[in-house]
Amino acid sequence: MKNKSRYIPRFDKSEIDKVHKKLNPQINRACNNNLLFSSGTQSYSGNYYGHSLKRSNLRNCTFDNANFDHTSFCGSILSNILFKANCKFESVYMEQSTLVDTIFEKGIHMENCNFSNSYIKNMSLDSSEIRGVYFDNCLLKECSFVNCEIRASMFDGAFLANCSIINCNMRNLNIEFATIQNCDLSGTTISYYQLPYIIGIFSSSNIKDTLYVGIHNTETIPMDQYLKSINDSIVYFTSLEEYFPLANLYYAKKENEIAYNCIFNGIDKALLNNDIRMVENFCVLGQTYELLSIKDIQKILKEVDMKIEKERHSSIYNLLLSKSYKLKGIVNLNQSKSKLEIVINTNIGAERFDLVSMFCDDIDNIISNILPNKVTTTYQLSHNSPFEIVLTCIGVTADLITIASPLYHYISKKMKKNIVITPELEEYIKTSNAMYMNSLNNQFDLFEQALKGKKKSEYNDIIKEFRGKIITTASEQVSKDFALLVSQCSE
Repeated sequence: MKNKSRYIPRFDKSEIDKVHKKLNPQINRACNNNLLFSSGTQSYSGNYYGHSLKRSNLRNCTFDNANFDHTSFCGSILSNILFKANCKFESVYMEQSTLVDTIFEKGIHMENCNFSNSYIKNMSLDSSEIRGVYFDNCLLKECSFVNCEIRASMFDGAFLANCSIINCNMRNLNIEFATIQNCDLSGTTISYYQLPYIIGIFSSSNIKDTLYVGIHNTETIPMDQYLKSINDSIVYFTSLEEYFPLANLYYAKKENEIAYNCIFNGIDKALLNNDIRMVENFCVLGQTYELLSIKDIQKILKEVDMKIEKERHSSIYNLLLSKSYKLKGIVNLNQSKSKLEIVINTNIGAERFDLVSMFCDDIDNIISNILPNKVTTTYQLSHNSPFEIVLTCIGVTADLITIASPLYHYISKKMKKNIVITPELEEYIKTSNAMYMNSLNNQFDLFEQALKGKKKSEYNDIIKEFRGKIITTASEQVSKDFALLVSQCSE
């Protein structure tokens, strides 16, 4: 976009001071949040009861003996923050916020707080008492809940990845339709009824020996004992026609065909009740366990289209990840560095940030496996819904040539539809790069299969083997053709 003059009226200090004096008695609590704190290594204490601290941006702060009861932090960004145990947290509202590297000191008491729809990474709430706290629809990555008493709280629809939930009593909370991915649940108790409503719980490798199931009011049984009596649960949920837990339980029994049938029976029932959120839950469950293909999801969308207006189920389209993208040419920045830019217009709403995170992780893995430490990758995300992702790769031209086609292959395979690409690159990929693409497709499929079921400690040898195969796939002539092409790109 060309630079244009954008006139905005300005006011002198006397006018500003006059208006502040006039309006502060009415709105000081709602508008002065960023005047209370400053970024930098600071320590704060005091009574903030009832303050509106909405959209605060706080970094590198310590709060000691601070009262946040009935305070609103909605839409805030908190980074590298320490809340001491003597801080008060009752009825604190942090919806739609971002918390990164945030520590609540051991022993803190948190009651009736709301973190709904927030992005939370590397947060510690160890040895805390958590009552009536909402984490529903949150993305929680690498968070620590160790030795916590969690009561009357909600994790509905949350996505928990690489979290430590150790020695926690979680039998008195709602965790339905939450997704558990690579979490340590050692010594933790989850209620008998809630367990089969958790997505990914039966794909965890260590739960048999470490997770406990709460029955009755106080009794618990180990997970392996629960699995031995799983048929009782199947009979029970069958009598209720509750297909979501049934799909989960049949997957646990490795009866994937029946689990697949349960998913579609559940979707049919949900559609009859116009329960689109439940349709989405079934889709997430099916994709997590790799029971549903992209064709299955498209079939489900057609069924939804026949019954309900499109705007009422837009969130389901998020599962297709994207509607379009544009792979631009390689631009020479100087003699040694070039830039490859990919603009991805997605269907991903703000409530499914986990899909964006997983997509970016996949891109990073592809690049690092082919050319480790040779290409710098950055992402720019729009803050609107749906997300737009701008992927920028900086490196020498030869390295960008090497990764351009693998990225095209992965993204086009992921997005499936409405592909927008510069004409030069499109023609190249259709002709001179056809052999490369076919061979690359085979190598990546083999690579994906080789990694399945492997531990991270085994990755290096597999990556080393396939990196050589992938790099040598492109012929010398293909590389020359591509180098000539990108030198002519206008974008």
